Amino acid sequence: MIDLRFNYAVISTGLILVGFFWNNLYGFSLEYVMLIVSIFCANVFMFVVNDYYDAVHDALDPVKYERNVFCSSHDSRTGKIILFSSLGLSLLLSFFVSIPIFMIVVFFNLLAISYSAPGIKLRNRIYWDWIFVFLWKGLIIIASYVYFFGMNFSRLTPFMYGTVFIIMLFSWISQLENQIRDFEVDKLSNSNHSAQQLGHKMSSYLQHILLLSFFIFSGVFCLYMDLYITIGLIAASIILYYFVTVIQKPVVMELINIWIVVLFLEHFMDTYNYQQQILFSGWIIAMIMVAIIHVKRNNSFSSDNGIKLPRLSVSTEKEKRKE
Repeated sequence: MIDLRFNYAVISTGLILVGFFWNNLYGFSLEYVMLIVSIFCANVFMFVVNDYYDAVHDALDPVKYERNVFCSSHDSRTGKIILFSSLGLSLLLSFFVSIPIFMIVVFFNLLAISYSAPGIKLRNRIYWDWIFVFLWKGLIIIASYVYFFGMNFSRLTPFMYGTVFIIMLFSWISQLENQIRDFEVDKLSNSNHSAQQLGHKMSSYLQHILLLSFFIFSGVFCLYMDLYITIGLIAASIILYYFVTVIQKPVVMELINIWIVVLFLEHFMDTYNYQQQILFSGWIIAMIMVAIIHVKRNNSFSSDNGIKLPRLSVSTEKEKRKE
């Protein structure tokens, strides 16, 4: 599951669980369960299909070879089962939910294929890789809004428009952050994504502009919506990102996901009953624990500032034991 990066699908699908608390907890809803499983499978498909098309190139890199199940003849069969199962289930279940949800999932899966498929490969076309990521989480939230509020977009509120924009913009910034972080490695592997084509300096400059715009828009939006707890968390994120050097910037990017969830919680707090507030609070605590585990696993607060040393090979370890 780690190799297939199910954790990304879990976190992304978690965003749609906000709708669970709008459902007033009135009984069991099979349709809602199908919605969540469908979105989850679509997220899984997006990552697995990327590994499927990248297997030939990933096999040349020792780290990516270990991560990509399609590089190993022993594990590739499992990978293909997950690939076709996730695609089929995402389409089938979304069809049973509603036609609008089905169309969103179809578009989502087509984007996933187009991102990596030879001949199209949007990730190697300037700006298209960013457009893909910009839409990725946004489509998940849109699916939630469509499901709970129907296709009558006149009913969409400023909160809905604002949150969709915040999540889509943050997804774009996160992708740019990863491309800048892996800039030298991607150059060696002949990656041709937007950051490579624009250059490291220009990409870093763009990221700073986008991140500053993100913080300003989020702050103004929360001020307009009277979400003062979230404003405090945004201010804390800004301080941690720009002024606290002991904490890595990627860690702050992970923590931003937390206050985005708190944003939803604070906005809908008055409409929750006691049971919903307990469940939603438990969900936030669970997400915080996931973030802490992720940080600990990647040694983000280690004394070497998060720089991981390459692992010793088996032969080198044996030589050191002899010494």
